[in-house]
Amino acid sequence: MSNLYPNLFQPITIGGRTLKNRIMSAPNMLFQVVDGRPTDYYVGYLEHKAKGGAAIVNLGEVPVIRGGNHTPFIELIPENLNIFGEIADAIKEHGAMASIELTHCGRKGRPWINKQLKGPNREITENGIFCEAMTEQDMEEVITAYADAAEYAVTAGFDMALIHAGHSWLLEQFLSPLVNKRTDEYGGSLENRMRFPLRVLKAIRDRVGNKIIIAARISGSERAEGGFTPADMAEFLNRAEEYLDMAEVSTEDWNYCMPSTYIPWASNREFVREIKQSGKVKFPLYLVGSIVSPELAEEIIASGDADGISFSRALIADPAMPNKARAGRIDEITPCLRCMRCTDGDNKTRFFRCSVNPTTGHETRVGFMEDIPEAKIKKNVLVIGGGPGGVEAAVTAAKRGHTVTLMEKNEELGGTIRYAKDDALKPDLKRYLKYIQKLPYLYPNITVKLGTEATPELVASFKADHIIVATGGEPIAPTFIEGWEKARDILDAYFHPESVGEEVVIIGGGLSGVEAAAHLGALGKKATVLEKYTCLSDVGTSYGWGVKLAVNQYGVKLVEQADVLEITDEGVRYAMGGREILKKADSVFYAIGMRSNNKLFYEIADKAPFVDIIGDAAQTARIGEAVVGGYYAALDIGAF
Repeated sequence: MSNLYPNLFQPITIGGRTLKNRIMSAPNMLFQVVDGRPTDYYVGYLEHKAKGGAAIVNLGEVPVIRGGNHTPFIELIPENLNIFGEIADAIKEHGAMASIELTHCGRKGRPWINKQLKGPNREITENGIFCEAMTEQDMEEVITAYADAAEYAVTAGFDMALIHAGHSWLLEQFLSPLVNKRTDEYGGSLENRMRFPLRVLKAIRDRVGNKIIIAARISGSERAEGGFTPADMAEFLNRAEEYLDMAEVSTEDWNYCMPSTYIPWASNREFVREIKQSGKVKFPLYLVGSIVSPELAEEIIASGDADGISFSRALIADPAMPNKARAGRIDEITPCLRCMRCTDGDNKTRFFRCSVNPTTGHETRVGFMEDIPEAKIKKNVLVIGGGPGGVEAAVTAAKRGHTVTLMEKNEELGGTIRYAKDDALKPDLKRYLKYIQKLPYLYPNITVKLGTEATPELVASFKADHIIVATGGEPIAPTFIEGWEKARDILDAYFHPESVGEEVVIIGGGLSGVEAAAHLGALGKKATVLEKYTCLSDVGTSYGWGVKLAVNQYGVKLVEQADVLEITDEGVRYAMGGREILKKADSVFYAIGMRSNNKLFYEIADKAPFVDIIGDAAQTARIGEAVVGGYYAALDIGAF
């Protein structure tokens, strides 16, 4: 047992099966499906969650019936048993329990996927889509479909079925007094609203008995006036006790279902605590929702608030987190940024990517992040630039056995994200900054040289076999604006807070400008953002919701369609709607973009047999692109 986390790694018996620890990998990565079949990429992704040490690994959101899917339909048919069996085996081979999440979206379906929505009521949904009220026959079909799906899971070799009864999906739609407006025996009182979900759970238990763990994912609170409460959900779980072996507690409101960095850690904890303290639920309860570290998970379990932890993005960022925690290798655990790149990409582009884990979604092709191959030919490697991309390159090269020098012009590692240590609202980026500042020092074959400016002469003196240039980007100054010299780059607002006045104007309404405004608002400043077009146009949907929460909370004013004309001693003069406006300000900053800092790359291109350029130095982007560039550039070292 781990001395650091004795509760997290305490075995537990659920449904007659013994689990090696209290860690569950929550359902995610929803769109790796082609023609009704999960792809090999899905298999590899889930296998690596098991290989990393989780005790339960979930295959996410498998609809039980056509018309019940909000993602591409996964068909539970005999022809697909082989791929589902392969998924179950891939998980179980590493000592984990294989779980399949069974779902029905009800009224929340997408019109380009579902021809006809059916839910509790006949209505036009908030998305403007017609939904038909389910009849008794419809309910019978869905109940049978859930039982069929659970039996299919048993046949495929799964150990557990996680029944989704939260997040505004069908079963929770019946439970919700805000959604369910039926006047028959399935609406009105809590007793009536529980009736259909309980029938579903009973049918599953009747069909599969104890051949499989039956769990429910619930929302612990509807987080809205008049909605269901933790007391209601405790009553529901009490009534479901004869059908369930465990439950996972989440919440309603998407900002809290999948919280961004602007939402507190473990934001659903109060709900699972209240359900446990009710004394009505005897089986284990797991908590999900921004449990970002083994330390936090250990504390939650030790307090008695939950029996186990369901990790989602923490295991996307580092699937080996359980094994690293158990081994005491805490400084090697890659922290999640809660940047929502995984979720926003999965939903919008069907590309499942992580900003800090360059192998997520690619495991079948490139292997496990921890299984980095040793280089056949060891090289003397120089990495210039100590931001996320440079550190990733240096560490990956070191893991492969190369001798590495990491050169950074500043007195600390971190590159542009050094500002995070002063950010008032982004604890996750602050954790990541500390992580990359420590990481290179864990490897004896990395020499870190801080406060060292790379020059062509100095670079040549290293006689490196391979050079990776990760010099980042530099801010674009608004030289097209009269009086632009009176404004400063937005990073100055973080690095020199004492110089920021009370009234602040930020020119540029992209993510960096708006987030900086929220940071200043949290410090008590009055921040206004001027954007020529549309604010936050460069932000994914889910993360954008979190940023907008912060904007509203801290009184940030976003002004769109504002054409800045001049920066004066009084403030900023801009045109909008055919008139000119002077916005007075004590401090003016700009955040209109970055350009690549690639001058050094051209100067040293002949200083080694191989010279690569990565990250913002090659093309300005975000942390994810820099990390990917560093990782794969290092994998190629020594190939020739």
